[in-house]
Amino acid sequence: MRRGRLIFFATIIAIILSARLADAQKLPASTTIGTNPAGTAFYAVAAGLAKVISGAGAMQSIVQPYTGSSTFMPLLDSGELDFGIVNAVEMNLGYQGPAKMKIGGKNPLPHVPNSRLIMRGSPLSVSLVVKKDSPMKTIYDVKGKRVAGEYPANIAIWFHVYTALANAGMTWEDVKVVPVPAVNDGVDALVQGRADAANHAIGGESIELRLESGVSGSAAKRFCFSPDSI
Repeated sequence: MRRGRLIFFATIIAIILSARLADAQKLPASTTIGTNPAGTAFYAVAAGLAKVISGAGAMQSIVQPYTGSSTFMPLLDSGELDFGIVNAVEMNLGYQGPAKMKIGGKNPLPHVPNSRLIMRGSPLSVSLVVKKDSPMKTIYDVKGKRVAGEYPANIAIWFHVYTALANAGMTWEDVKVVPVPAVNDGVDALVQGRADAANHAIGGESIELRLESGVSGSAAKRFCFSPDSI
């Protein structure tokens, strides 16, 4: 009983001290959260966080969209950007650096050793998607087809497709690459008929709106999972 009381009071004291230390530190008037373009899942997360920070605290938070997280990670490292919503693939590749980590022999990201994780997000499922009237049903069906690729501003998407292809015993050499800069551009290429498949987060606002009421008018999402996926 005595030990329990000591732990309880020690916890209360720690909370009080933490609160006083926070009050003693002068907070900035505003902060900026870097994220992917509007219409992506990451933008929605950033907007939600900014709303909570601005509404519940003394500072204002601003959402700053970029072409992709690969483009703003160096700004996080240099301190020019306060926060950023970054996927685990790019954060790991950037933090480790190309000298220490490569996937499939590739890591084009600059080393960002000063970046730090302050909050872990929930898992995000991604998949190759095709048009509703497409005959493709599994990852094996994309062989020889036009697939959105390169993704220099969202290099994690390149790795997502790379692993999906590898799961079916294929590489990028087995498909016709349609170069796009970022994730939303891949969906645009699919809707506009320039690509047969593209990668996107499942349930993302962009894929819902663009494929269900896109230019073609007959498009809807469909996921190309390999039956042997792990």
